[in-house]
Amino acid sequence: MFKRYIALVLLAALIFPFSAALAKDYVVRKIIDGNTVQLESGEIVRYIGVATPELNRKEGGAEFYARQAVGYNKRLVFMKKVRLEFDTKKKDEKGHLLAYVFVKKTFVNADLIRNGYARADVSRPNVKYRDTLLEAQKRAKADDKGIWSEKKEDTEKYYIGNKRTSSFHRPTCKMIEKIPEKSRIIFHNRSDAIKIGYVPCKICKP
Repeated sequence: MFKRYIALVLLAALIFPFSAALAKDYVVRKIIDGNTVQLESGEIVRYIGVATPELNRKEGGAEFYARQAVGYNKRLVFMKKVRLEFDTKKKDEKGHLLAYVFVKKTFVNADLIRNGYARADVSRPNVKYRDTLLEAQKRAKADDKGIWSEKKEDTEKYYIGNKRTSSFHRPTCKMIEKIPEKSRIIFHNRSDAIKIGYVPCKICKP
């Protein structure tokens, strides 16, 4: 009995350092774009299964909702401890780490998709959370959140934009009262506003 106990203790001692290494926390020191960050170690991490709008295109400037995706990513992980979980393929062609990222109980990859800041881009061999990411996208599309609001049909004769915040609103939105006259801009359809980088108000959801 005693020998068996010793054997279990030794086994636990061997396993613990390995488990601790897997559970290691990392700190994000830089946000590169909506789905890419840099750790304090200097390593660059790309989120598995997440495709955010391009921020720095050679032509046409940032894509719709790109800046919002970067801002939301920053709120989620910047200067916070994150836990990285890897899949079959651990690095991309540039040598960047490919990971599922967690901040406490928040699954960052899925959270970006669920709130409309990204599309699900799941491909083999990294398919561990495929169903979770696709379900998050399904919910975002159903609610016309973020990037999924771009193709939404016009429901108003015109929309009022805020030059300060680069957001646009329904003419009946209560937020319009807070927009100074010199900061207002009129759009006759949603696409005109979106083309120049304006995003839908989160309150009136035009």
